[in-house]
Amino acid sequence: MVSSKARHAPSRRAVVAGFGLAAGAAAIGTIASRRESAAQPAGVPVRQDITRFAQDATRLAKFEAAIKEMQDRSTRDPNDPKGWLANARAHADSCSIGGDDPRQIHFCWWFLSWHRAYITITERKIRAISGDPSLAYPYWNWSSDRRIPQAFIRAASPLAKAVRFTPNRSVQDGEVDYFPNDPALKQLGVAALGTTIFEAKNRSQINRCFGGIARPNPAGAYGNNRLESTPHGPIHNYVGGVNGSEVGDMTDFETAARDPIFFAHHGNLDRLWETWRRDPRRKATEPNTNPFPSHAFVFTWLDGTPMSITVADTLDTTKLGYVYDSLDVFRGQAAVAVAAAQGV
Repeated sequence: MVSSKARHAPSRRAVVAGFGLAAGAAAIGTIASRRESAAQPAGVPVRQDITRFAQDATRLAKFEAAIKEMQDRSTRDPNDPKGWLANARAHADSCSIGGDDPRQIHFCWWFLSWHRAYITITERKIRAISGDPSLAYPYWNWSSDRRIPQAFIRAASPLAKAVRFTPNRSVQDGEVDYFPNDPALKQLGVAALGTTIFEAKNRSQINRCFGGIARPNPAGAYGNNRLESTPHGPIHNYVGGVNGSEVGDMTDFETAARDPIFFAHHGNLDRLWETWRRDPRRKATEPNTNPFPSHAFVFTWLDGTPMSITVADTLDTTKLGYVYDSLDVFRGQAAVAVAAAQGV
């Protein structure tokens, strides 16, 4: 991905001040429940593989309609807080800035938690607009589906409304971190699942850990964790593509979240985090002392008011309001043995 010049975002202090004291699990749970048009269902909403999700025409139509309403609002008023562009701006403000900027959530241990919170906020907006509290954002399993899924390229679908210069080829093995000629890595499906620690303690560990290095850190060392490097980056670049001097939405940090497939891509990365965490030894390496769990991310709700989610809030998906239909890397295959490879 490429980074555009940062646009000036409101200071976090101003946003938090406008929000008041609401924070933590109670904040997201209470606020979201109050703002959604219907009560949460008895069961936790399930995020499904888009291939399965799209088989229910009624559900797909409801999902598309909610996104289209947000897109239409942005067409009428780019600053409408209920609009798609306003929602996408959260990624631009936190990502299309310098790598050492304290607000930057890439290249450090905020990467997974921030994107999990962002997908959740977006998902809850779609639930509220659709009126269906069971609706969950589908994910794209690019390990099994090596082309953009049909639902995201269907003519006139709001899911296809994006600038894309996707190459006319399938995603390659290396782009999804799959190494079929290496017995141990082949078993993993996604080689990043072979990492054994969440937090990097120094620069040399950054690309060999699953979560990233602390921000800030004394050395000012930042970089892609193993998952963020691949498959995260290559899939962004594959979908967005390049056409001469033009780049597609997904290829640019500032515009990536304008493409609806952004959330399906990051949903699969989020799902792989849950796959990695099934090994309790690896899950135990996630930091449990501040500032990691207490750090708060601030987003804007449909009425324009800020909503705060802490890292601690993101560590249990059921509390956030979703689970995945499967944690297997490949669709329909047995669970991946995440302890099979070492030192990736």
